[in-house]
Amino acid sequence: MKGTGLNNFPQFGVMEGVKILVCGGAIAGPFGATLLGEIGAEVVHFESPKNPDSVRGHYGYSQNHRNQLSMVADMKTPEGLEIFKKLIKWTDIFIESSKGGTYEKMGLTDEVLWEINPRLAIVHVSGFGQTGVPEYIGRASYDAVGQAFSGYMSFNGTPKEAMKVSPYLSDYVTALNTCWTALAAYVHVLRTGKGESVDVAQYESLARILDTRPMEYFTDGKEFPRTGNKDTQAALFSFYTCKDGGEIFIGMNGYGPVRRGYPLIGLPKPGDGDPEIDEILSGWMADTDLGRRLEAAMEKFVSEHTVDEVEKIMLENQIPCQKVYTLKDCAKDPHWKARDIFVEWDDPM
Repeated sequence: MKGTGLNNFPQFGVMEGVKILVCGGAIAGPFGATLLGEIGAEVVHFESPKNPDSVRGHYGYSQNHRNQLSMVADMKTPEGLEIFKKLIKWTDIFIESSKGGTYEKMGLTDEVLWEINPRLAIVHVSGFGQTGVPEYIGRASYDAVGQAFSGYMSFNGTPKEAMKVSPYLSDYVTALNTCWTALAAYVHVLRTGKGESVDVAQYESLARILDTRPMEYFTDGKEFPRTGNKDTQAALFSFYTCKDGGEIFIGMNGYGPVRRGYPLIGLPKPGDGDPEIDEILSGWMADTDLGRRLEAAMEKFVSEHTVDEVEKIMLENQIPCQKVYTLKDCAKDPHWKARDIFVEWDDPM
């Protein structure tokens, strides 16, 4: 976007003409704005000259700030503050990522911003939110903090060691929430003519996708031991290591896959007289006698075949599966190529 200014953004996409101002660095806030910029929104990234984005000088800036116009000014100076306020008047959506309460301490409350732009949609992105226990609100946060505090990290790893999910799951999930909440707030503004403000907390973004774990814990008192790449709930829904050391995910669950798949791994088809294997049900819990029997059959099967052989057999029988790809595998795969997932672009930064 070299040479682009506020009055000559490229016009394209379904968000054409929507103006977005984003303040803050790294991933959670800026990438949420980038997703909108990639479908046509006019995005300005506003930075301080004394505290620039921490990922500048690395590929991370190019990847997570595509289709953004960069602007630098010091908001702690009268001139810089005036530039910021002019941008607030210009923009439709303001996304800021910082420690909770940062803008309020600067005197830039939502109410002050709405005095400048009454139709402004505001998205506050932080580690712990804008409300709650004061000692938490002001905490700094990175991706790993969100993974650890949300409880998400406790479900991943081995019995001996919890493990974070890479790369930066907490940041990117928060960015997705930033994106959709920004759109929701903007739609509300369009419908009512009044500004709206949203509070996106990093740890809550991961807490929301803990699936049924909290429900099972609070309702049944269930604990969840870490099982590595083995699913903690469903049998035959895990990663398996084959004879040649290759790793593959197999999901032998559901009416069709179970009936086609069980005979492949030496088990009777449901309804063929085995009293343990119900004719109607199409999946069983891993932590049961039957679940352990099913897993043992699959482990024996994969130990006798290479990963390519296992994948071929499963695909021929329409059983969901996938070898663990490296980036090299992704780059060579014809489907990746056909959908242009990897693209080149000029980076003027």
